Amino acid sequence: MAKRPPSSPYNKEAKKLLFTTFNCAKAQLIPLQRLSGVQNDALIMALTGLAGGMLNNGSTCGVVIGGAVSSAMIRDQELAGQWTPAEKIRLLAEIRDDVRWFEARFKTSLCRERDDLNYQRITVLGLLHPQKAKGCVARTGASMDRFVARYTAPPEKTRPAPPAPPACLAEDCAPQVLREIRTRTGVGDETLERIATAFDGGLGLSGGGCGALAGALMALGLKFALDPKKTDPKKLANIYKAMDSEFFRQAVRLVKAFVAEFGAFECRRLTGKHFQNWDEFCAFRNTAACDRLNRFLVDRTAEIINDPAGDRTRAP
Repeated sequence: MAKRPPSSPYNKEAKKLLFTTFNCAKAQLIPLQRLSGVQNDALIMALTGLAGGMLNNGSTCGVVIGGAVSSAMIRDQELAGQWTPAEKIRLLAEIRDDVRWFEARFKTSLCRERDDLNYQRITVLGLLHPQKAKGCVARTGASMDRFVARYTAPPEKTRPAPPAPPACLAEDCAPQVLREIRTRTGVGDETLERIATAFDGGLGLSGGGCGALAGALMALGLKFALDPKKTDPKKLANIYKAMDSEFFRQAVRLVKAFVAEFGAFECRRLTGKHFQNWDEFCAFRNTAACDRLNRFLVDRTAEIINDPAGDRTRAP
């Protein structure tokens, strides 16, 4: 039997990060930032609520999200932030292929469909249990190997020409939510908004976790998640005992309100559609129903950021 090739330093780093960040999305993003020479601490903080299927709700796996966001981050660096509609469509097609690869390899891209993990009880002790951690480690390592192979290959083998400009144009879900939240609260930045294009149509048009909700959670991460570079080391030593409690308290407020209003948090369930291409997504994105969902998230997230205590006595 042939021996397996040795794991790359990025593979090993990603697996280690599972047990130091307890966040599978960050475990993908941080090594890929190092590989690509990018250091974006705001993006790392923004992913705080997207592990465990988006705030431990069993939706799209954080490993998949971390890889998709990394692809968008690397593409943004290559394009120097100058995106065209055709480049966005190429990115979404690439992410969709990655989601399909993940599903073919591991049967599902949704946390709640995994047999080896009770996603609703993800705790430090639970993740340290060998049987519970085994699946997360395998998924993290395999996904990291895929991205390392892609981004260390000669460019001509990995960068086909972008498609023609699309006939249908639409605002991206997460970028629009993030941009409007920044306008109303001052929280956010343009780089993060460009990278959030990855979440269109439930992550690369794959119908997973709602892109607009992902954008709102990213904004809350920027505001409330602990920044390791600005936090007392004594507090960081116990961060995972409290699981960054202030951020999660505020994020739970948002997700509960969203599910109560719309009944679901995955794109395919919210829209009742399985998008086959950009044009199908674009047609739905330009509807009043989608606009209403985005407005709800902008309003609620801005309310939480501007009033974290949840003061209901003030005038509406």
